[in-house]
Amino acid sequence: MEVLTNVSTIEESIEALQQDGAWEKIKEELMAFLPKLGFMALIVVFGILFTYLLNKMVKMALSRTRIDPSLGNFFRLLIRIACYVLIVIMALSELGIATTGLIAFFSAGLGAVALALKDSLSDIASGIILLFSRPFVTGDVIKFDDCMGTVLKIDIVHTNILTYDDTNVIIPNSRITSSEVINYTDHPESRITVIIPIAYDADIDRVKQVLMDTMLANDDILKDDTHTPKVQLERYSDSALEFSARCWTNFKTYWSVYYALTEDIKKNLDKHRIPIPFNQLDLHIVNDAAGDLQIKKNK
Repeated sequence: MEVLTNVSTIEESIEALQQDGAWEKIKEELMAFLPKLGFMALIVVFGILFTYLLNKMVKMALSRTRIDPSLGNFFRLLIRIACYVLIVIMALSELGIATTGLIAFFSAGLGAVALALKDSLSDIASGIILLFSRPFVTGDVIKFDDCMGTVLKIDIVHTNILTYDDTNVIIPNSRITSSEVINYTDHPESRITVIIPIAYDADIDRVKQVLMDTMLANDDILKDDTHTPKVQLERYSDSALEFSARCWTNFKTYWSVYYALTEDIKKNLDKHRIPIPFNQLDLHIVNDAAGDLQIKKNK
């Protein structure tokens, strides 16, 4: 019985609207609004499709250049954001919604977000600096603090570095721009220095010849005019003469050459019976005039 009553009430309301002409006005407004809604849907669909195709074209164009991939991704992100903002404004304008107040609202909202995320904004600003100043690019070998490895990716907020033990280190960009970074890829040749302690009674010329022959025998060590291996007597230490063996190699083979050279030097010194001394302490016992013993230490 209640259902019949509700149905009759609805019918009466519709009849009242028809008699007042309000129903016709509603239908007119709805028919006028439907084309706008359809155009808005077309703007959104074709806008998203255009954004996708434009990003594909930009990606293909950037792949033919020597631009850093991280910088290319940043450009594509800016294009997507700009396209989406334009799509929203055009869609709302088609519906007759004033976008001036909406833009002011979003501007105020962005200001509040900026205050809340000021630390992240510092990373974003640093990321933009890294992408455009290019102190290093993707694929470079860098050292930051105690972290050394290959740059995998430079994002807008952080940078990914793959260390030599296959650890992915994520570093905020603000830390990188405020600290010292060594880029080994800028200069592909790296210098290796090995310090070798030799006994004081050893023949200096013979030692230098053995060390030089050891470096010249390694094929990965550079031997051109600007990267000549050198052997020098560095200093007189407490228990030994310290020689330095310096040479140059490609940074990609730095550690393999370093360890191989260190091992070969020891083998060749043993082969030529040139000892590497241990730290030693000489004690001299002296009787003074009173018959007391005095101990003098000589390192």
